[in-house]
Amino acid sequence: MCRLFRRQGIELYGRIRVRLFTLNAADGNLFRQGAELLRECTQNAKRMRFGARKSRKIAQSAILTSREGLSELLQKFTGKEEKDMLKKISTDKAPAAIGPYSQGIIVNGMLFASGQIPINPATGNVEGEDITAQAELVMKNVGALLAEAGSDYTRVFKTTCFLADMDDFAAFNEVYARYFTEKPARSCVAVKTLPKNVLCEVEVMAEV
Repeated sequence: MCRLFRRQGIELYGRIRVRLFTLNAADGNLFRQGAELLRECTQNAKRMRFGARKSRKIAQSAILTSREGLSELLQKFTGKEEKDMLKKISTDKAPAAIGPYSQGIIVNGMLFASGQIPINPATGNVEGEDITAQAELVMKNVGALLAEAGSDYTRVFKTTCFLADMDDFAAFNEVYARYFTEKPARSCVAVKTLPKNVLCEVEVMAEV
């Protein structure tokens, strides 16, 4: 086991060296952090030479500590953590994106979803004769995007609602309230025309 720990420590040492050589020398702070990790891994590698049973847990702990430090350092080198990267979501349970846009984007642990209208994703057709029926379908489409992103209605923190006629607000709001029970922040406006002449559209931002 100690040989394994020693090998892992040496591999870690090598990976940090490579990163240090590619680091912009102008960033002295990061360079110092990298140099400290490099020295730590050197000490760990030397420590691995001893086969005493008592040293095994110490060696394993040292490797894990160095690995965590390396991960944090490499995130600084690249400028982005995994959670900071843009991730597009796509699901056939919500209307397909038929233009130059995505159904939703996840960044920094948040979902920014495109507006949803009352289209049946299975047929691609608008369904619902009145605001209540259309609002129900919109909410289901929103729910599909939330589920695909690993979120749900309770984690939505902002909605934007568009109505073709503000006289429909009361009926729309009744449907809306059944889904967004946590009462996220909301904007609701009436617009001249919505895509495909639908009666409502809803877009959300949610924690994932």
